[in-house]
Amino acid sequence: MDFSEQLPLANADDIRTLDRLTCERQGITSLQLMERAATRCTAKLLELYPDNHHWTVVAGAGNNGGDGLVIARQLFMRGDRVHVYRPQHRPCGADHDANAARLERLLPTADLAAFTPPARGVLIDALFGVGTNRPLAEPYASLVAAINRAPVPVVAIDLPSGLQADRPHAAQHPAVHATHTLCLGCPKAALLWAEHEKYVGTLHLLPIDLDRDAVAAIPGARWLDPAWLRAQYRPRRRFAHKGDAGRLLLVAGSRGMTGAAVMAAKAALRSGCGLLTAHLPAACSDAFHAQIMEAMSDADPQPGHNSRLSHDIAADALLLGCGLGTHTDTAALLHDIATRYRDRPMVWDADALNLLAADPALQAKLPPASILTPHPGEYARLAGRALTHDRERMTAARDLAARLHAVVVLKGKYSIISTPNGDTLINPTGNAGMAKGGSGDVLAGIIAALLAQGYEPFPAAAIGVYLHGLAADIAVAGTHLTSLTARDLI
Repeated sequence: MDFSEQLPLANADDIRTLDRLTCERQGITSLQLMERAATRCTAKLLELYPDNHHWTVVAGAGNNGGDGLVIARQLFMRGDRVHVYRPQHRPCGADHDANAARLERLLPTADLAAFTPPARGVLIDALFGVGTNRPLAEPYASLVAAINRAPVPVVAIDLPSGLQADRPHAAQHPAVHATHTLCLGCPKAALLWAEHEKYVGTLHLLPIDLDRDAVAAIPGARWLDPAWLRAQYRPRRRFAHKGDAGRLLLVAGSRGMTGAAVMAAKAALRSGCGLLTAHLPAACSDAFHAQIMEAMSDADPQPGHNSRLSHDIAADALLLGCGLGTHTDTAALLHDIATRYRDRPMVWDADALNLLAADPALQAKLPPASILTPHPGEYARLAGRALTHDRERMTAARDLAARLHAVVVLKGKYSIISTPNGDTLINPTGNAGMAKGGSGDVLAGIIAALLAQGYEPFPAAAIGVYLHGLAADIAVAGTHLTSLTARDLI
């Protein structure tokens, strides 16, 4: 899979173009594409609610409503009880009308004006999808308010009604509060913003086999696809030895922060690094080795902070920053490392980023194969301003990558991975259980281990971010979000 074949962020115009080209190039009708999309939705609904047999479908006049009518028919055909509300006294789209006629041969439908919130089952919101570009007016504002009063789960098809695909939603305007959102085909930017969490609920991206060339032609950020990651994977040779698996130099730790170095080292070793040397303050070495017997260490002459490398340490890649501290001696050490190891790839994390943010001269020395992994606070220090809305994250990551000529991983829900040339990926894995100290150290260790094994910075960052989140998704199945710790990810 090529980079451009991964699904792009799409706005309403993009969706209409993709649908049209898919129909033309695959030789299908828009009704057939609607049937395909609705079939994927029905399958996901039955996966989410396997024991439910009561459904209420609220369908609008356009294609989103048509999807809802197909879903209603499919659920009815399996023997479930289905109540459908749709516009009966206003013009609707041709595909909507065709599916309404097919449905009404099986069961009667009611007008939207007759909608009453159901007391049982699951409610399906198929009012607008991406088919609105303005705040909802009456009678739809009242209809959405009634949907939100329903004491049942609400599943939005493609986009919760009231949201727009790529614009922030003003809280004073009505929008459906979904339990789940089944996003069709391509992700929409508005579904990925923290400010819209109460509307989106849990997001599920459902592929509908859009035309690959049409997908590739849409510019911009891509939804990270494991098929692309598999194409980047470099399997280890059967006759490999530890030197072939890469030498990593970890410069980390300070008094009271040995744990950060331990977490990063454990993650690096678990991620395939062959040899790891940790440069640590002298006071941290014993505690480090008590936890990590597989690593070597190089003790700094200072007991509580890192100050200098007394000799060259063989390294294929470096990881700087986990628990490092911001002592002036440590800042000088980073200047030395940036020069001494300029031809080596390296990850800059945590306090290495804070020192980098405060030092334009160090920024000018940043080696060309660097990866920066800021969380929003570290980003604010690097960029000189804080983000005010999640819609800014994409541009922020791109701009920082271009300015510092480095790969940037802007961490958070749906972490953004950007290169200096503007290539950008959105990571789909991970969960809120990762909001714990040490999670970033684990991520830095994973990415650094991949660099040591010879991966280029962009795929190393992408693979690392994806696996880091996937590990959390697997780990949370055996515990609760609030109980997840960084060690569970290793």
